[in-house]
Amino acid sequence: MSALRELWFTAPGSVQLRAGTPAALVDGQVRVRALTSGISQGTELLLLRGEGPTPFDPSLDAPGAATYPRRYGYAWVGQIAEARGGVLAPGTRVFGLLAHGDEHCVPPSALRPLPDGVPAERAVLAANLETAVNVVWDAGVALGDDVLVIGGGVVGLLSGYLARLSGASRVRLLEPAPRRRAAALALGFDAALEPEQAPSGADADVVIEASGRPECLTAALGHARQEGVVTVASFYGQRVAPLALGGEFHRRRLTLRASQVSHLPPAKAAHWSLSRRFELVSRLLGDARLDALLDRPVAFDEAPALYQHLASAPTELLQCVFRY
Repeated sequence: MSALRELWFTAPGSVQLRAGTPAALVDGQVRVRALTSGISQGTELLLLRGEGPTPFDPSLDAPGAATYPRRYGYAWVGQIAEARGGVLAPGTRVFGLLAHGDEHCVPPSALRPLPDGVPAERAVLAANLETAVNVVWDAGVALGDDVLVIGGGVVGLLSGYLARLSGASRVRLLEPAPRRRAAALALGFDAALEPEQAPSGADADVVIEASGRPECLTAALGHARQEGVVTVASFYGQRVAPLALGGEFHRRRLTLRASQVSHLPPAKAAHWSLSRRFELVSRLLGDARLDALLDRPVAFDEAPALYQHLASAPTELLQCVFRY
């Protein structure tokens, strides 16, 4: 392979495929060639639209990294092609928080082996599954809880799916897009409602706000019962959520909690590690019901056109997957 394709966000509204040069492999690294990668639509559309914060992603960026131009992505699946030390042998399929592109040379510690039998397309869900695990942990979902999810993107749907596995007695979704409501029902949600069908009462033990729309947060507070928990899974970037935090917010003693995947919740930190969390995700990836989230794979050469389509019609698709 003489030239490698790399996806670059070059400016707000602009995505390009550029040719890269294969890196020289050094001791302690492996060369990994892409099988698939997934678009994390909420975060990547913020970047495409120029609506992200500065710095854009402290979890992945080097200090002082410019917002544009940049490579980005964190749902990448590949296969080890060459190894210079380490425990990962050639042929091993792996997941990495790596940018869209044909190839990466990285230390083995940047990669997680994938279990046999999990299709490469489904494996791109690993990043958002980790996020959803943290959401459910942060929300404190318990046996018998009534859970309402607002927003049926991949994170919202996975959070509801995991809430049910955690013992929730009822899981409902509020989402305007028919494609996403259908996926929720395929994952075992009890109901998938249009926003106009939202319940009128404040009856949810846990509300998960995963719409990506700041204006939905006030509605989320309105659906939580007395002393209920509203957990914000959305990443709003530069956009501001106007909240009414007087009156019923205080009288119902609500808890508003942020969830973010980079760190384990304090209640789990003593006995869990990021590696143990990924072992859980690896087992969850064995559930073929998750394929309900996957759109038809798209050839990597079509990436710029796909991003423009997503920017104009973000709810038509769920988990977009590039095939290399």
